[in-house]
Parts: sequence; C-alpha cells; structure tokens
Amino acid sequence: MYEFVALVKRHMLKFLRDKTAVFFSFLSVIILLALYFLFIGESYVSNLRELQEEGIFTRGFVDFVKISNMMGGILVVNTISLSLGIMGNVITDLEQRALDAYLVTPVKRYKIIFSYYVSAIIVTIFFTLIMWGFTILYAGIVSGYWYTFEVIIKTSLLLLFFTFISSSLMIYLTTLLKSVNAFGTLSGILGTLIGFICGIYFPLANFSSGIQYVSSVFPFTHMTILLKNIMLDQSLTALQTTVPVDAFERIKLYFGVNELGVFGQHVDMIWLMIGSAVIACILLYLGYFNMSRKIKN
Repeated sequence: MYEFVALVKRHMLKFLRDKTAVFFSFLSVIILLALYFLFIGESYVSNLRELQEEGIFTRGFVDFVKISNMMGGILVVNTISLSLGIMGNVITDLEQRALDAYLVTPVKRYKIIFSYYVSAIIVTIFFTLIMWGFTILYAGIVSGYWYTFEVIIKTSLLLLFFTFISSSLMIYLTTLLKSVNAFGTLSGILGTLIGFICGIYFPLANFSSGIQYVSSVFPFTHMTILLKNIMLDQSLTALQTTVPVDAFERIKLYFGVNELGVFGQHVDMIWLMIGSAVIACILLYLGYFNMSRKIKN
C-alpha cells in the first residue's frame, strides 16, 4: 500500500510542479469563461433582461440565472480537461521510459497503472470542488442569491461522479496515444470540441436534429444537462410561476436543460447515468489493458 500511495503522490507532484501543464489543463475553462463573460452569457438571458427592465425580475436574479447556466457547463468541462491534463504523465513516462525503474521493483504492475488513475481523480476533484466553491461565493456576492444546501450537496456529489466518468474516458484516450505531440494536439482540441458538441458554448436547440442526435451519444452532454437542472432548480421554479407556459418552455429549451434521450428516443436520466458509468468502467479496463501492453513493450 505504501508504494501505491508514493506513486500517486509522485504523479500529483509532477503535474502540479509543471506550471505549463497546469495552465493548459485550465485553458479550455479559461477560454470558456472569457467567452461567457464577453458575450455568450448575456445572450442566454437577453429575454430575462427585458423582463428585468419591466420590473418583473431583479438584476440580481438574472445574474444568478446567468451564472448558474454558465457554470453548469464549465464545471463539466473542468472535469474533462483536468483529468486529461494530469494523464499527460502517462505519455511522458512511457516516452521517456521512466517506468522501467519501477518494473524492476517488487511493485505490482496494476498498482503502477492505477496510480495514474487515482492521482487524476484526486487532482480533478480537488480543483473542481474549489471552482464550485468559488462559484457559490461569486454567485451569492454578485447576485445576492445563494444556492440552497441541497443544491450544494447534490452538485458536489455529481461532480465526484462526473470526475470518475471523465477520468475513465481520458485514461483510455491517453493510452491510445504514442507521443507527447499527439497528446498536446488532443489536449488543445478536446475541450473546445466537447464544448460545442455538448451544447456548452451554444444551445443545442440552435443546431439541427442530426447534430443533436450525435450529441446524445456523448455522456458529457447528459452530464451537462443534469448539472444545469440541479444548479438552475431554484431559478426555474421562480420562472415557472412568473412567465407564461410557452415562454417558460422556450427558456428551458434555450438553457439546454431538457433531456435529449438517445437518438431522439426518450431514456430516463438515471439510466443514462448508469450507462455512462458502465461505459466508463469498460473503458477503464481497456485503458488498463492498453497500458499494460505498452509497459511490456
């Protein structure tokens, strides 16, 4: 057990000491935050701003809605980009043959492989929960509205679950790569690609049904929808009792909180999450198999 803990600590410190790697792990989130604050965020609440001017909603309430909708997508992207960032240790260690020293020790091979996975989960959870904590404080201070204790707990637990799914998918993708250059390319495009596919940059309602069908295949899309529903729960309840039914349905559609199902077929969210967890477990096993084969080589 001691050697496993030592390996996990080694991977975490190696990642955190590399300031460039840490920065690029947050790059997708930074870009997304900049886009939201510059123009995307206001586009989501433009209709609510009109109601604000009419005195129906306060400025604080509209800001709270904007922040909740914005961070519902960003927190999901964070679980993906961070877990992928720390997985860069796998590529560099394989390319530099750094694992050779461990293979001649009594440390079991499965401990070496899973130490990367556990380190990715710990780092991702730590920074994601910190970001969620800042979101709680920022939303409360800026808007005057605070998330309920129930929303805070549900969101925190979901982020733990999402980290497991994201880390499993990222370790599998990483074991398919053969060089640091390939990893850098993947890191550069993955966050942006997922942002578009999962309706984080722009609502999926703006895209064709074909794009929505493709999006429905990715677990990250349903993760974003579920998290937005939790974080916007208070706001949607207030909107439902204030605006007409047809206007409320349009708002929900534009915010991207309506469930997509799979290929247009209704599937309950609980089954989508169970399916995502099963897929994550399968890919985790395949990632272990791929890395074990590379170590042998």
